[in-house]
Amino acid sequence: MSESSAQLFPVHLTPGGPKLSRALVAQIPPELRSDPDAELLLMGCRLGENLIALAEHFAGRLIGIEEDAESIFHAKMAIAERGLQDRVSAQFMAPVQTNFRPLRFQVVLLEGMFSGYPPTRVLKETLRVLGTPGWLLLSDSCWLEDDVPTYVSEVWESPDHKILTPQGLRALLEERGLEIINLENRSDVLEGFYRQFTGTVKGIAKSGFEGMKHMKGLVKHYKHEIDVYRKHGGKRYMGYMSAVTRR
Repeated sequence: MSESSAQLFPVHLTPGGPKLSRALVAQIPPELRSDPDAELLLMGCRLGENLIALAEHFAGRLIGIEEDAESIFHAKMAIAERGLQDRVSAQFMAPVQTNFRPLRFQVVLLEGMFSGYPPTRVLKETLRVLGTPGWLLLSDSCWLEDDVPTYVSEVWESPDHKILTPQGLRALLEERGLEIINLENRSDVLEGFYRQFTGTVKGIAKSGFEGMKHMKGLVKHYKHEIDVYRKHGGKRYMGYMSAVTRR
């Protein structure tokens, strides 16, 4: 991270951070990445870090959405700080109900959306706004095994929302007519992601970092999750996947 990036984004709010986002976008055709008229939608832009990082690798317009007002405010501030307002924007919007016209985007990237919202609803809205042809990319939490102990499953699931396995993810994407180009186990990114919440993020929360007051809530939220993952065998079941698909 450069000094400027570290000031705007002292931590990554998605496993793998911008590096993983760039790796996914790098798998779409070069002519699409270099097309100034192309549009990319990032569902789950958080504070804008990955959105801004992708602007260096995608010549067209980028729009990020997030259903958290504080995050969108910070993302807008970061975009302005980088002078990218002409082709990068962040909007407060739910991924299950956007106001974009049908078939608008050539690329849609979902980051953590299937683990935060019902996957079928997110995918329905994604396919509504994704053009034909179009590229759907995603990275998200997954179960590495079918049979997950209750004390682990409760970390990520609620009674009305279930996390997919890699097999379940593949089936869902194929059932919706998407051609899977690459489905990859990215579980190695979880260790570094969780490490932040026992060090850097805890320090930020205590200091009341301007624009990131919600870090206190994140530290509290992740404390139990980290303990299950690191100390109670959760690492065997808790994974992270990425997918590159084509419509």
